[in-house]
Amino acid sequence: MRPEAKIQAIEALSKSKGWMVLKEVMEAELVQAAMAIAHSPSMPVDEINFRRGSIWAAERMIDLPERLRMKLESEAALSDLDRQKKSHDTVKPLNDIL
Repeated sequence: MRPEAKIQAIEALSKSKGWMVLKEVMEAELVQAAMAIAHSPSMPVDEINFRRGSIWAAERMIDLPERLRMKLESEAALSDLDRQKKSHDTVKPLNDIL
């Protein structure tokens, strides 16, 4: 699959109803994890770290389509540059012709 097609697929995903539901659930989980830390003053450090990790993972999941789109756009730009370079490499310089 070409990067342009992947970008279109990611954009379709991020606009889909399913993604909106998933995003709402993940945001609710973020709030629950943060509130659990806030309301438990005697929570063990390992539990706090676990919840911090789950908050981080949820944030990364929510941002995934945007991060992936940026990565794919970069790949598409690089492949365009490679194609342009290859097309310029096949053209002989004037010095070689004369």
